[in-house]
Parts: sequence; C-alpha cells; structure tokens
Amino acid sequence: MLTDPAMSAFAVAATVLALQMVALALWTGTVRTRRKVFSNPEDARLTKTELAEREHEDVRRVQRAHQNALENAVPFFAIGLLYAATGPSQVGALGYFVTFVAARGLHSVFYLAGKQPFRTLSFAVGVLCLIGMAVHVLRFVA
Repeated sequence: MLTDPAMSAFAVAATVLALQMVALALWTGTVRTRRKVFSNPEDARLTKTELAEREHEDVRRVQRAHQNALENAVPFFAIGLLYAATGPSQVGALGYFVTFVAARGLHSVFYLAGKQPFRTLSFAVGVLCLIGMAVHVLRFVA
C-alpha cells in the first residue's frame, strides 16, 4: 500500500502534520514555563509558583495555533487519504500534499508571530488544497 507514490506522499505529509501538532504542544509547555503561568495546581506546586487565575496571552496564542492546526489536520487526514486512494498522478499528489503541509507550517509560524495577512493567506492556500482534493474524490466516486 505505501509503495504507491501517492500513498507514500500522504504518509509523509500526515506524519509531518502530526509532528507539527506535537511541536505546538511542546511549545505550549515551553511558553507556560517561561512565563511561569500554570493552570494546574500540581504544576504550580512543582515549579514553586502561584496558580494562575487566567491564562497568559502568549500561552493562549500558542493554544489557538495548536487548535487551528488540529482543526485543519483532521480533514486533511480524511480527505488526503481518500484522495491518495483514488490513484492520482504522482505530480498531483505531491502538489497537493507539499503545498498543504507548507501552508499549514507557515500558518503556524505566522499565527505565533501575529503576522497578518500572511496567516490568513496561508490558511486559504491550505483550504484550497482540501477543496481541490475533495472535488477530485467526489468526481472519482461519482
């Protein structure tokens, strides 16, 4: 199954997206530690800091970037897998998968840096990739 070029490309793209979400989770903890803002009593006790009454804005930004990455990865996992299963050309599969992963990576960077309109543009590129793959899948099964 993973010997098919489209499936191999999907496997790499899906793995990169999953690792990106792990990286964002780790960054959340890093920012929380740097800002000394903990929302769980056991974490505050361990670090000998006070329990935060509300989340620090820097931590909230990373959490929003993480949430957005998750919300876009889930449709990619489903649509991308179905797209790869249709037997698309290697060029088409690489085009969609590389573009989507790059757009999502850039989106996270722009989100964390607070850069508009680049965040919205990278989001739109990823959505267009999803729509393109979805249309291909729907035409294939129709």
